[in-house]
Amino acid sequence: MPHDLKYRCCPELVPVSPGVTVAAPPIRLAEALRHLRHRTPFSASTVDGICAVRINTYLPLVCVALHDGAAFPADLEEECLLSATERRFEEDPHTARLLENLPLVLSGLESRYFYDLNRAEPYATANEIFGRKVWRNGHHPNRCRAIARHRRFYQLAGTLIEQLIARYGSCLVLDLHSYNGSKIPRETPLFNLGTCSVDVTAHRRLLDYFLARLAGISLPGLTTNVAENDVFEGRGRFINWVSRSWPQALTLCLEIKKVYCDEHSGALHPEIFPALQEGLTRTIDEIFTAYRESCLQPFCPQAAHL
Repeated sequence: MPHDLKYRCCPELVPVSPGVTVAAPPIRLAEALRHLRHRTPFSASTVDGICAVRINTYLPLVCVALHDGAAFPADLEEECLLSATERRFEEDPHTARLLENLPLVLSGLESRYFYDLNRAEPYATANEIFGRKVWRNGHHPNRCRAIARHRRFYQLAGTLIEQLIARYGSCLVLDLHSYNGSKIPRETPLFNLGTCSVDVTAHRRLLDYFLARLAGISLPGLTTNVAENDVFEGRGRFINWVSRSWPQALTLCLEIKKVYCDEHSGALHPEIFPALQEGLTRTIDEIFTAYRESCLQPFCPQAAHL
C-alpha cells in the first residue's frame, strides 16, 4: 500500500506500511472509559485482555472485528473438548488487520468459545457451538468470569457509540466478520452484506452503492461476487444491539469469505491479503463519505469540516 495514500473520511490518516507495527500499551477498562468520555484519541493493545482499541480521531465511523482474536484461558484448556486449531477454524482471523488503516477500530481478543461477543448473554457461553460440544462436563466451567468480560466489552462499545451519537447525531457502524466457504456446498459470495438490522427502504441507495463498490474490489486469481443476506443476514447480537439502542445509527454487517487465509491454520495468503486490505479500506472510506454527505449533515453540519 503506498505511503502517500490518504482517505477522504480521515484526511490526516496515512496507512501503516507493511511490516510497521505501532506499539500500544495495555490499559484497564476504567482508563479507556475516561478517554472515551473526554473524547481523547488513544490506542490500547488490550483493554483488560478483552479487546484492542485504536482511536486516531473521533469520527462517526466505528469498525468492529468481534472475533479477530483467539485467546483462551490456560486454566480452561483441560475442560475444553476442542483444540486450539479446531477453535481457530470458527474465529475470524486477521479481520482487525483488514481494518488497521481506518481511524476507529474495536477488535475482540478472546476466543468466541470462551464467550461469544456476538451472542446475547444467555447464549454467549453455550456448550454447543456450530454443532460441536465445547465443554467436557457439559457446561461452561467459569460462566461468571466469561459473562463479566462480555459485559465489559459492551460497556466500552456502548460508551464509545454514545459519545459519537451525542456529538454527531448519528454514526456508521461496520461489523466485520469472515466465514468458511468450505462449509457451504454451493457457490457463495466473496462479500456478503447483512442488512436485517437496517431500515432498508430508507438506506437502499446507500446499500446499493456499498454493494457496487465491494464488487469493484479486485483480488488476484479470484472472481469478486457480492450478495445481500445470502449466507448471513446480519442477525448477530452486536449489530442488533446497536440498532435497537441507537436507532439513528446505521449498522452494517459485512462477511468476507476466507479467501485471504487458510481456513484451518489462519496462515495468510500473501498475494491476496494486501489487495483485499487496500480495496476494503478504500470501499469503507467511500461508503462513509457517502453516508456523511447523505445522513450526517442534517444532524451536525460541523461534521463536514473535520
